[in-house]
Amino acid sequence: MAKPSTGTLTAIGLMMLTFAPIPAWSSSNVQTIAFIRHGEKPESGLGQLNCQGLNRALALPPVIAKTLGKPDFIFAPNPADQKKDGGELYDYIRPLATVEPTAISFGLPVNASIGVSDRKDLTKALSKPELRNARVLVAWEHKKIDNIVSDLLTANNGDATSVPKWSGDDFDSIYVVTITRNGEAAKATFEIKHEGLNGQSQTCPH
Repeated sequence: MAKPSTGTLTAIGLMMLTFAPIPAWSSSNVQTIAFIRHGEKPESGLGQLNCQGLNRALALPPVIAKTLGKPDFIFAPNPADQKKDGGELYDYIRPLATVEPTAISFGLPVNASIGVSDRKDLTKALSKPELRNARVLVAWEHKKIDNIVSDLLTANNGDATSVPKWSGDDFDSIYVVTITRNGEAAKATFEIKHEGLNGQSQTCPH
């Protein structure tokens, strides 16, 4: 019997590669959610940024472009949801004010329909099917971010114990959750990045 030619063997090999089973995760959806804290605030709070926080916000768009890429969706708390600052209630606009220059730079709307304390509502919104293959930027209150990130990791087979408490003097961290989904299966990972924007001018731009 004649042996198959080298060309025939090559053709058979290519056919086997063509019809080889596709790895289970190759058609998965990957969602990346970057959480940032608002910029620096005045001593009396006021629900507002100070000049240094404003300058951080203005410098943020290229940082987000490098860290996350162009976001598909942006979230910030409802600014009409009041929060105590220095013992007084104020409309809480800091996160929205922080993320607005980035939203404007990318030509995107901001979803500001969820109250700052409505942790479950935000987690539910971030888990919607239309966000499952998206880059999402979330500007929120730092004490809430820890818990929201832990919720997402727990719900998607990630390690919630890897999430540290966000320090009160830290305005620079970016908490990044990456969720890979394939059908009903999901796996979440967590990492910390940094804006690199500490030390902005304390004088407001003119």
